[in-house]
Amino acid sequence: MPEGDSYTAAARRMRPVLVERPILEVDGSAPAVRKHSAALQQATVTAVRTLGKHLLIDLDDGSTIHVHLGMPGHVRVRTGTAIPTGRQRGALRLGLRTEVGGVAVMAAPTVEIDRRLRVEMGLEYLGPDVLAPEFDFDRFETQASRYPDDASVSDFLLDQRVMAGIGNVYKSEVLFLEKLHPDRPMATVDMDTRGALARRARRIMYPNRARGERNTTGRRSPSLWVYGRDGEPCLRCRTAITGDFLGAPERVTYWCPTCQL
Repeated sequence: MPEGDSYTAAARRMRPVLVERPILEVDGSAPAVRKHSAALQQATVTAVRTLGKHLLIDLDDGSTIHVHLGMPGHVRVRTGTAIPTGRQRGALRLGLRTEVGGVAVMAAPTVEIDRRLRVEMGLEYLGPDVLAPEFDFDRFETQASRYPDDASVSDFLLDQRVMAGIGNVYKSEVLFLEKLHPDRPMATVDMDTRGALARRARRIMYPNRARGERNTTGRRSPSLWVYGRDGEPCLRCRTAITGDFLGAPERVTYWCPTCQL
């Protein structure tokens, strides 16, 4: 399930293959890729960036490839002479090859290409990136202070307009560590607690931005406190972890009924 750390890890792998290198081959089923294939093969990649759960590939002609992986999408990177589709050739949405290797964006629902300014204007609704080296707490506090009182704290953490990059895994993990029940209404969550949620999210996500696997416990196993552990004992109190559909849109959330009030 791609979240902000998945995007930053993908960008890190892509940069040595793409940045400052001319594109030699283009492939993929996304309509934008087919439309702009000829122009892409005359371009050089200048940067690979992330903003929350969005991947941005900047080109020297002033355009940007915008990728959102959704739930099923993932990125493959390989040095060599071919675009690394593996056996899932039909899932290729965007493929780029340079003289040193290839990148394949697989099964991503969103692959768009437009002028850089238009792409960035389309993402202005996003809150500050949870994994930005310098997190914009002022902007976060402005967005957080306006959040509806009748919404749940689960909805708050998933809302990309407040803070970009958190998904369902980290939502569950952050709420466990901050001892908050996922259905708790925002009317009962003060600004200090909202700030603590942001700081906790940064603290547990930042080390994972370059790892091949996600870890919030600091242990080899289990690597996560509650996510995906329905029915297993809480690592703190041994109560059975609960998993259920919560929030809007409904997604499976995991929590400890004893530790989280």
